[in-house]
Amino acid sequence: MKGNKVTFLVLEGCSRCKALKNKLDFFHNSFKYYSCDGDNDLCDQAESLAGVNTYPMAILLDTNNQIKEIVYFTEDYDKVGKKEQVIDGVVRIGVYSTDQLVDYIIKS
Repeated sequence: MKGNKVTFLVLEGCSRCKALKNKLDFFHNSFKYYSCDGDNDLCDQAESLAGVNTYPMAILLDTNNQIKEIVYFTEDYDKVGKKEQVIDGVVRIGVYSTDQLVDYIIKS
């Protein structure tokens, strides 16, 4: 993870969120999970920046705890693996599977 702070945004009862947690447990890392059940600002901000409301999502934070990257699930294959700047200093990248999300985060 090369020094990036990563927080995973998840929903209770979400099968992809559960699969993500199971895969990350394999790495014996203490990743931070943030529940997006209910209304909260962090999840709303991530949804707005990513342009989707699918979960899980990963947010990579800079040294000032500001979002610098959002990794989200997409079924639009034109967006898979492509970084798109959404606002100054923030990019989003689409993934199509839990494995791809984990791989991207581990390499980030």
